[in-house]
Amino acid sequence: MERIRVMVVDDHPVVRQGLRSLLSNYPDLILVGEAEGSPSALDLAERVAPDVILLDIRMPGMSGVETARLLCRQCPRAKILMLTSFDDQEYVAGALQAGAHGYILKSASDEMLVSAVRAVYRGERVLSPTVMDRVVHEFTEYSRERAQRQAGLSDDERRILHLLAAGASNPKIAAEMYLSETTVKRKLQDIFEKLDVTTRAQAAAEAVRRGLV
Repeated sequence: MERIRVMVVDDHPVVRQGLRSLLSNYPDLILVGEAEGSPSALDLAERVAPDVILLDIRMPGMSGVETARLLCRQCPRAKILMLTSFDDQEYVAGALQAGAHGYILKSASDEMLVSAVRAVYRGERVLSPTVMDRVVHEFTEYSRERAQRQAGLSDDERRILHLLAAGASNPKIAAEMYLSETTVKRKLQDIFEKLDVTTRAQAAAEAVRRGLV
């Protein structure tokens, strides 16, 4: 039976102990080394040649992101799986850009963690569900803002378009935005021109099609 060689890098002894105990329950996984920080991790990885490295993201000294970047250069065949308590977008983006194959929260179940180890070993990308939700949300927001910029819409026009797509009437839009109805009508005409449409229904449909709302 092929065994997956796992290395753990975490500055908390209790975490390393817990992972040691967990991995021992699975015959296809074998713990080949533990390190409490970046310098020892780099040396250890070179000696034990792990298949998968479980790496914390916040440790004293060098960060987990920078450690991941160095490990990817030093051990390009090893797959790095970030195992952390933090799901901040900057951590996730930094880790993935550094070369990590996955990002799992320490709150994940044992089964999810083991499945993640096996998945990254196969070359798959893995994210905890909450991390995935955050990434999808950020991507959706970025795509919407990018589409709005490309359409040349002002902030007021974006908000008017959002209200229009939600079914708001001109008086409702005017009240929501503290504008006169005349101003709303003028801005709607500007929106129609930028979207190359002639009716409210067409504007709403085009906004949805382009991902503007």
